Amino acid sequence: MADSNALLQKLDIPSEFRNYASITESDVIIRLEEWRRQAHAVLAELREQLKYREILSQAEKAELIAAAVPFDGDGPWTLETTRAQAQEILRPYSDPEVSLLEELLVRRVKPAFQAVPHPMLNTSTGRILPRAAGGPDAVLDHFDNQTWKDRPGTIDLLAWCARHCENVAYEKLWHLLIPPIMTLLDDYETSYRLRGVNVVSDMIQRVPADLLRRTGVDGLLFSSLKKCLAFLQNPETPELIRASVPACVTLTLLTTPPGSAKRFEQLCEVLGDGIIGSIWFYAMHERDAIEASIDVLPGIVHALGIGTARYLKAIVPQLVFPLAPTPENAASPRLQLSSLRALAAVIRACAPRVHKWKGQILEGALKCWVTLLDKGSEDDLTRMLRDAIKDVCDALAIACPSVIEVEYSRLLQVDRQMFEPLLDISVKA
Repeated sequence: MADSNALLQKLDIPSEFRNYASITESDVIIRLEEWRRQAHAVLAELREQLKYREILSQAEKAELIAAAVPFDGDGPWTLETTRAQAQEILRPYSDPEVSLLEELLVRRVKPAFQAVPHPMLNTSTGRILPRAAGGPDAVLDHFDNQTWKDRPGTIDLLAWCARHCENVAYEKLWHLLIPPIMTLLDDYETSYRLRGVNVVSDMIQRVPADLLRRTGVDGLLFSSLKKCLAFLQNPETPELIRASVPACVTLTLLTTPPGSAKRFEQLCEVLGDGIIGSIWFYAMHERDAIEASIDVLPGIVHALGIGTARYLKAIVPQLVFPLAPTPENAASPRLQLSSLRALAAVIRACAPRVHKWKGQILEGALKCWVTLLDKGSEDDLTRMLRDAIKDVCDALAIACPSVIEVEYSRLLQVDRQMFEPLLDISVKA
């Protein structure tokens, strides 16, 4: 394995890749580009050598995985060619043993993060502490000496371990997984926080709910995920919203009993405080952030159900506004599509309470419909918009049957040719 060890050392990712997007020195950029091209040749040679090695020790497997995993991600050190090579090398380890995961976490991940232990966790057990270790300033101290950021690829390895950890293995590996995951999730840089959200999203698809509750990590995760909705003026904001809201909802559904007050309160925190009270209030002019928040709205509305009705006063105007063409409204067709889809979800979830808003909803849907017909385009997005408007009108007809005999009938009398394609299903229903 001596030759392979030499190759593995050549795959140590230069620390400059940490700030690759902000590098301006041409000599550094050239050096990193050259290293990135050479990595493909190194991986290809390593893969060739592995063909003649049928048996590897666990330590050798761990070294191999630790070197290859970062090239299976989206880091700036990765090319499509290196990704393909890495995936071939990692293929035999798609179902790793617990002992192999433990080896990777103990020897590769833990050393990178142990200089800055998370102040709210017992790093020996993975349990939440009653108060922050180190006193009131512990959170600020936690951001000092972040040597783990100088080890590009370590996050990819942590994510790989979390993604390949089976349900029954989490108990044994908990104290090795949770501290670095929480360090990522609570970082002050949104790019790392987003990586943390993605790791958590993978983890909560597998982790036992009982383990989250027993260790107190369920509350810690929820609080950190919700804080992501306060980072509103960053390039990663839209992606952070799209990742953190579904993670909050999944975590809540996993760790709270159906119909419980706690489940209702947590979902209301996400919708009321996070989306309406934070994003829609403080980022009202950030179009990408608003669109992201509306994209994730149907998921939380579905989870909250009729409880969404308490927020109709804020939700309906927000969703209807992009549908009407006005000088101050330059909503993109994609935002209109997201708004219509969210509107249909809200109508179905709040059917007993939506009659008060039927006029406002119908007005927005009709204005959007007429505008589309006037444009006369037939691209895919336009067709999706028309289908979404029909879905809103159909949902409204089911929630408020009186609109069929009153409002819809009047519209057909005014202009049957224009409105029949929109309302025929609803009227027949």
